[in-house]
Amino acid sequence: MSGDSISAAILTTASVICACAFISAVYPSVIAAGDPIMSRTDVMGDQILTDTKILHEAASANDTELYVWVKNVGCNRISSGLIPESDLFFGTSDNFEWIPYDESGSLSPGWSYSIEQSEDGDWDKGETLRIKIKPVEALVSREKYFFKFNAYNGVSEEAYFTVS
Repeated sequence: MSGDSISAAILTTASVICACAFISAVYPSVIAAGDPIMSRTDVMGDQILTDTKILHEAASANDTELYVWVKNVGCNRISSGLIPESDLFFGTSDNFEWIPYDESGSLSPGWSYSIEQSEDGDWDKGETLRIKIKPVEALVSREKYFFKFNAYNGVSEEAYFTVS
């Protein structure tokens, strides 16, 4: 009888140890499998909450700079550190290019920005981004131009316009 009890105790202990080892090996894999799904869900949620609207385009008096006002109409607050990570495309409707960000606003081609109505430096809902673009060549009157602002998370807004 006591031999059976000892055998049962040894088998029970071995079973518990095997079960713990199995859970320790499998649990991290199960959790890791859910991470990409959670990460993608966070990205999609960020994109859903981000929305912009191009309000107006205007050329400088000598047609060497273009100003574009883009309003944040989404629920997402975009920090000032993420705005330079946005992509900007500009040019004639049949020949546009990616324009690099230039904090100083002096490079050509280049773009810089300021946030109108901002109290904290971040682009909050309802605030307007004033983008200054310095193209390589002066803007041509009655030429059709293309402008596209692509936020850091892929949400974009584009417009075609002519300079008068």
